[in-house]
Amino acid sequence: MDASSSTKHVSLVAAPDIILGTLAGLLDVFGCFKALGWFDEALPRHPPFCVDIVAPGHAPRVLSGGVALASPRPLRDVTHTDLVLLPSLMVTDGEWHTGRHPELVGWLLAMHEAGAELCSACSGSLLLAETGLLDGRTATTHWAYADTFRRHFPHVTLQLDKALIVEGERHEIVMSGASSSWHDLALYLIACHLGTAVAQAVARFFAFDLHGDSMEAHAVFIPRLDHGDAAVEHAQHWIARHLACHSPVERMAACSDTSERSFKRRFLKATGYTPIHYVQAMRVDEAKRLLERTRQPIDEIAWSVGYEDPTFFRRLFKRRVGVTPGAHRRKFSVPGEP
Repeated sequence: MDASSSTKHVSLVAAPDIILGTLAGLLDVFGCFKALGWFDEALPRHPPFCVDIVAPGHAPRVLSGGVALASPRPLRDVTHTDLVLLPSLMVTDGEWHTGRHPELVGWLLAMHEAGAELCSACSGSLLLAETGLLDGRTATTHWAYADTFRRHFPHVTLQLDKALIVEGERHEIVMSGASSSWHDLALYLIACHLGTAVAQAVARFFAFDLHGDSMEAHAVFIPRLDHGDAAVEHAQHWIARHLACHSPVERMAACSDTSERSFKRRFLKATGYTPIHYVQAMRVDEAKRLLERTRQPIDEIAWSVGYEDPTFFRRLFKRRVGVTPGAHRRKFSVPGEP
């Protein structure tokens, strides 16, 4: 994906459950160059991208939220494209149903075979995963859909803390994490095709707030409970009610009525986490909630989630989330909030 001055064809996919905001945002960014040449000398004077909105079938598309898209280009008319962009999807009740878009999945495979880059924003990776191209690879998506993703696509490894993941032998599969991390996706693609200076100019114009390498500050920890190990599940429910307890791993093993050694082995197999890392994730997640929704002093929050040493809590929080507790509180404060 070398920077190039030639015009690239971008196919922006509109399926019925596409989220309008992401679709419109990507359309604005990749279509902005004709109007923005004056803004920064790094920006190209001629539009570097030709953008089409494409969709399966003939009928007008009614997108999530009820907005109708009158005349998308039919997929069958697109036999070549350089970039395919899958915006985020609204997944009803948090449960993905496979097999609903066979024409689109077949078209994605054909475009990939012809050399196109396939890119997804947020939950768009669920649709991308249906192609099988992510099997044996790493992907990211919205953390709220992690459970349904893992059940339907067990051969894909999810890394929900990543804002951006690039995969494929040609680095031709690009996925951004939850919600507004589509900003990271757009700027990454612009930097690859047009250079870093152009991406920086676009970021300045749109005042994008990038996520760096991590989505951890935004993510919500959603533990697996469908693993089938009743003793481990009982321990999970117990620790959720007793986050501030001392010696949490010992107490969890005791309440599951197994030896500590056996409990640790079973817990890792069932949840994918060692017990102590699981407890830390639960405690930090609760601390994030308290920082965002209350005005409790940080030391009190540390104590309430099980850390008697506030200095240790601050170090742990920054290591896991990427920012200090105070910075996290400032990031998520609402303008005008008393």
